[in-house]
Amino acid sequence: MKYPVLRNIGSLVSQHSGIFIRDQDYDAFAEKVGRRVKALGLASLADYHNYLCNELATSTDAGVSSTRPLGQPSPRSEWQELYSILTINESYFFRDSNQLKLLAEQLLPSIINRKLAVAKTTGGGVTPKPRLRIWSAGCSTGEELYSIAIALDQLNFPWDQWDALLIGTDISKTAVDSARRGLYGSWSFRQVPTQIQRTYFEAHNQLYKICDRLQQHVVFRWGNLLNDPCPNPSLGLDSIDLIICRNVFIYLDSQAIGQIIQKFHGVLGPQGYLLTGHAELYGQDTRQFQTLSFPASIVYQKTSGQGAQLSPPKPAQTVSATRFKAPARPIAARPQTSSVGPGPAASLVSNKALDEALQEAEALLRQEAYAKAIQRVEPLLRTHPACDTAHKIAARAHANMGRYDQAKQLCHRLLSRDPLSIDMVYLLAQIAEDQNDLEVAKEHLRKVIYLDSCFVKAYLDLGSIYEREKQTKKAQKMRRQALSLLAKLPPDSVLDDHSHTTIAQWQEHLEKKLEIKSNA
Repeated sequence: MKYPVLRNIGSLVSQHSGIFIRDQDYDAFAEKVGRRVKALGLASLADYHNYLCNELATSTDAGVSSTRPLGQPSPRSEWQELYSILTINESYFFRDSNQLKLLAEQLLPSIINRKLAVAKTTGGGVTPKPRLRIWSAGCSTGEELYSIAIALDQLNFPWDQWDALLIGTDISKTAVDSARRGLYGSWSFRQVPTQIQRTYFEAHNQLYKICDRLQQHVVFRWGNLLNDPCPNPSLGLDSIDLIICRNVFIYLDSQAIGQIIQKFHGVLGPQGYLLTGHAELYGQDTRQFQTLSFPASIVYQKTSGQGAQLSPPKPAQTVSATRFKAPARPIAARPQTSSVGPGPAASLVSNKALDEALQEAEALLRQEAYAKAIQRVEPLLRTHPACDTAHKIAARAHANMGRYDQAKQLCHRLLSRDPLSIDMVYLLAQIAEDQNDLEVAKEHLRKVIYLDSCFVKAYLDLGSIYEREKQTKKAQKMRRQALSLLAKLPPDSVLDDHSHTTIAQWQEHLEKKLEIKSNA
């Protein structure tokens, strides 16, 4: 058996956190653990295994809630060093805009209306403040929870009239400490409209700080989803109205996921919602929840005796940015034909009705009406199977709705005819990155660069992935290459038409990144 001692370390990690080291990940795991062995001055992996076991055996709860069970590693420990290199704490504001839109337009208004009704019927003559509890389980550096706070504020939520608390927990103390500071660099705002950033953040040296008005309603704590007691009223983790746990289960083994789902069900209040990443609970037993299906996501709801129905959605002024957009150049409205030779598809060029249908579908895509875009383009896929543009529109729409399997199938179908379609290769890279399949994402991005060595976004995405993997030299190499390409473009032109980020702004961001890393 390869890596016998390392596998014992992996089993120990899984036992105490649920983090599962896959067979194909053991080479990378060996490298990461090796760095810790060297940092501690230990002689072997066996010594490191004993070090971790001894830390568990002698662990005290100093500095941690008294509710933490014995044998649970302290947040200030070698275990924390290990967690920090095993988990990826890279996030950004308004990530997965479709789920955020669902929250802002349906779930949050439903919760608010229901809690107001409950407060009015239980006041006994004096209406108490209604209670709101939202838990970001696996909060990373805090962008997700602050995005929800902003979404609430955009709904004109009356903070002073509510007992409202937004709670973030994460197994990485480094991430929790960062979230508590509420300081973020420009990279965290890559999908944020400028007006939102100006409204809710203020400049702080070369960073941006969340406004005190929202920060006072948000708390962050270190926590282990697998081993911490739950519910835990002393920490506010009881009768939760909404749990968001995205991109966490991808690290865990199936048994750990099942245990955590049971905890979530127990800590949710009646009719409370659980929102996870797309397809993260596939194969799990979720029968204790009512499953609500929306175009943007599946939502799990804890039912009450009276059943659970969403209240009519209130109008919401919510931020929304297309996640899976066209790369650099727009998709032409006029269809391309298959490269297999002349045939019936050749007549499509002059087909005015088809052109109009594609233009309409593309417009729906730009408006983020993804379901309607798919509905408009699906008949074209049947009647004109060689229409590349129809495939591209459908693939992007499915991807933005989290229907990754359908999107990838469309991408591969088009690539089987046109292996040089950069649009589809780049879309596959974006999907893989969103699913945290970073090796596949890197493979697709390298192919994009092979097909088009001037494709700036591929270098930027690769740089981001390498940074998440703590491969600093590779990340810097990608950023320097991106800078050299950006220098050839007009400074005022827009690189990202959704966040309206200009070439000059990207240059400034990358120069700061390179300077910070070189001085580190």
